[in-house]
Amino acid sequence: MKTYSAFLQRVVPNAGPRANFTITVQAVSSEMARVTAEAQYPGYKCINAPVQVR
Repeated sequence: MKTYSAFLQRVVPNAGPRANFTITVQAVSSEMARVTAEAQYPGYKCINAPVQVR
């Protein structure tokens, strides 16, 4: 497992209180990190590819 930083942007207006934020997720690849981040926060999309931090 690797640690990735993913920037999430709100795409559904009433999805949550924050418009944009960065979270850290554990995944085996950048693509899986994106899927994991989007699954945790419905209504948000990971616009850029998650970046490995460690």
